[in-house]
Amino acid sequence: MMRFGRVEISGGFFLLAAWLNYLDPAFLVPMAAVACTAHELGHFVAIYLLNGDVKLIRLTVVGAEMVLEHPFGYWQEGLCALAGPGVNLLLAFLCCEFERGLVFAGLNLALALFNLLPIGRLDGGRALYCTLALLTGQGLAARVCIWLNRLCSGSALAAGFLLAAERGNITLLLTALWLVSAQLQCEFTLWKDKFYV
Repeated sequence: MMRFGRVEISGGFFLLAAWLNYLDPAFLVPMAAVACTAHELGHFVAIYLLNGDVKLIRLTVVGAEMVLEHPFGYWQEGLCALAGPGVNLLLAFLCCEFERGLVFAGLNLALALFNLLPIGRLDGGRALYCTLALLTGQGLAARVCIWLNRLCSGSALAAGFLLAAERGNITLLLTALWLVSAQLQCEFTLWKDKFYV
């Protein structure tokens, strides 16, 4: 990990960026980087407006993570989780009006919709958990989210295998494997906290 003030960047992040840039004859990686930066700025601005203090920004192979000095309550965390996809949806709406902006609009739309999936590590999963925890309590919210995570991750994994077998495209398969590993890690943490407190 390299650290620059409050920003921590993994070596894997640089390797992934270089590899994607090497494989990108259509100039999509720089546009995707702008869409991802706008997404993270949406989170950051929401945190700032809710008087949060970002202690650390971590960039890894699987994305960005902001560590707060003091954790938010459920409604603040849920709102901040939705701010990133909200910015991408706004950019998609604005850019689809221009013929030259259609690719950028599509990238923003794809990023927003992916992040809104109700899977734990993604913004949609965090917002869903926060909403359910406010309405029903932590226990039921955790159980519902775990089963929904399993269903979505399993479906993505099955679709990834199918797409890889039929078309040779492993992008969805790799994404699904990451989602499944994140789900297993989350469930293991919950199990460990329950039995080893």
